[in-house]
Amino acid sequence: MKCKILPPKGLYHPVLPYKQLTSDNTHKLLFGLCRTCMNKISFKCKHIDDPTLNKHDKIHEIKRCKECKNIKNEKCIHSDEERVIVGTWSTIEIDKAIEKGYELQKIYELEHFEKTSTDIFKLYVDTFMKYKQEASGCKCDPKYCKNDCKNDKECKTKIQYIIDNTAYDLDIDKVKYNSGLRFIAKICLNNLWGHFGMRDNFTQKNIVLLLEHITKIVFNEKYKDISTMILDENIVLTEYKEKEEYSKPNPSVNVYIALFTTAHARLKLYELLDILQERVLYMDTDSCIYNDDGSEACKK
Repeated sequence: MKCKILPPKGLYHPVLPYKQLTSDNTHKLLFGLCRTCMNKISFKCKHIDDPTLNKHDKIHEIKRCKECKNIKNEKCIHSDEERVIVGTWSTIEIDKAIEKGYELQKIYELEHFEKTSTDIFKLYVDTFMKYKQEASGCKCDPKYCKNDCKNDKECKTKIQYIIDNTAYDLDIDKVKYNSGLRFIAKICLNNLWGHFGMRDNFTQKNIVLLLEHITKIVFNEKYKDISTMILDENIVLTEYKEKEEYSKPNPSVNVYIALFTTAHARLKLYELLDILQERVLYMDTDSCIYNDDGSEACKK
């Protein structure tokens, strides 16, 4: 759904990401409550102009610039129109945002599917998650489980705990650390999503032996960003990209599957952030570090 939405004030953990165009024409994904405040993140420091500083020292001083810090951390005084964000998000994230106080102002476009499914990859994921869980062992020591844990009393207890608390039908005799099998299972799980979200137009490289082939590439109107490198007197390496209007879509790409995969992952993480609130010290796509103050929130 592409829409205009107004974030609430005072929400400690924002729900919706905002894609900000930086000064060097790249994109940065930010989570904030004000568009204008987030756009300040991209400006370059103009307060450090000491010509005697070398490049390394200048970068260090820019990071410590108090003026920039004050600008980026000043209290937001912007109007609703200055705070509102426009973007494209999954409907499940929009639902969560509205639940947390976001105000949906305008819908520009909505992709609707008559049929939906929640288990099209269930068998595939369950199979490789089972392999990964078994190959992870019982983690009985810092080096993981490299010994025969099924005959160790303490390890058997841990293995049984893993089996009882996982959604997969693990084989107790196969719960043993195996780095190779675990790596393969993890790659198979990750690649399933990766190909659905893979971009199309990669740089193409060709080894060319004939001059006429080089000419066809260099003067081809379908290509851009063309470069050549002479490897020896008979071989030339060419690199180029297809122009957008000539680029063929990758048949394995499905942006809807990719975006809903990441959306569900973000919402799963948000469940934890919403409970912990200001106790959160750091978060990543699959982990969270927080201050355990013994409160009920931490016990959850």
